[in-house]
Amino acid sequence: MKVAILASEHCMVSGVYGMLDVFSAANYCQNKRYGLDKREAIDCQIVTIDDKPVTGYNGIEIRPTATLAAMEIPDVIIATASVQVVVGCCGHDIELSHKAKIKHWLQTCQSQGTLIASSCTGSFLLASIGMLAGKTATTHWRSAELFRKVFPFIRLDCEELLIDNGDVICAGGSTSYMDLALYLVEKLLDKDSASDCAKLMVFDPVRQKQSPYGSFKAQKSHEDQAILTAQEWLERNYKKEISMDALAEQVGLGSRTFKRRFKLATGENPITYLQRIRVELAKGKLEKTTDSINNIIWSVGYEDISSFRQLFKRFTGLTPKDYRQKFTNLH
Repeated sequence: MKVAILASEHCMVSGVYGMLDVFSAANYCQNKRYGLDKREAIDCQIVTIDDKPVTGYNGIEIRPTATLAAMEIPDVIIATASVQVVVGCCGHDIELSHKAKIKHWLQTCQSQGTLIASSCTGSFLLASIGMLAGKTATTHWRSAELFRKVFPFIRLDCEELLIDNGDVICAGGSTSYMDLALYLVEKLLDKDSASDCAKLMVFDPVRQKQSPYGSFKAQKSHEDQAILTAQEWLERNYKKEISMDALAEQVGLGSRTFKRRFKLATGENPITYLQRIRVELAKGKLEKTTDSINNIIWSVGYEDISSFRQLFKRFTGLTPKDYRQKFTNLH
């Protein structure tokens, strides 16, 4: 099975060489389980679109291990993450060297059965060349707002760590190249080899959600002053029992108009916006204090403990207790 990792300027070096390590470890595990050379191995090569070295974001040069002309059509091509996504003219696309050449190569390979994949912000490349039209994408949670702005007609789900559309796979998050590589090991080799590889590399093979790692960032880069006023009021008064109809009246809008304009400006309806504020504050307190979970829930404006626990898990994928255990030692 032939896998090509497409490296580009300013990409994450770990995402390139890290996947090489995973595939090499998987081949080793397969040989240990079934015997040396008893099964076809994964032949993983680094390629660049012009066959020249590229410089990663950390300044390290990445040299291709194969040329495109000499390489057979690969079974899988993986577009790696760019640490800095640059938006082109008018915010309708991204700037990318050799984009036409990359598009031609990927489309030619895909037409001959190649599986196309991306890790982290590699999804911007796939979206820009039209490979995510009609599909669902994921990317790094911090880049979600930019992705939706540049590619508004592509469905984005940044809660998911990995999305398989059949012929295109997206993985989100900086270290998602490991999740993607293990997922591909299972597809190309088998589940046992993927499990052996995960154990060898001391890596959790069951990560499914990106949502525990995300942070809510209020969308305020709009010019609707009434909605900005409402956002700021909610952020100051989140502990109170809040009537959205009363808040609409307070900023001089009818209830239906308020909800419509709030959604248009922020991407959230007012109730969800308030919920996200409260959950984000609770996350901070779970990480940084030893306060009881019930006291934290009451401190962000909730009386119904059970209701908030359900809400917290819906937004983060974890219970408050599990979230605290996962992140409290990071500070």
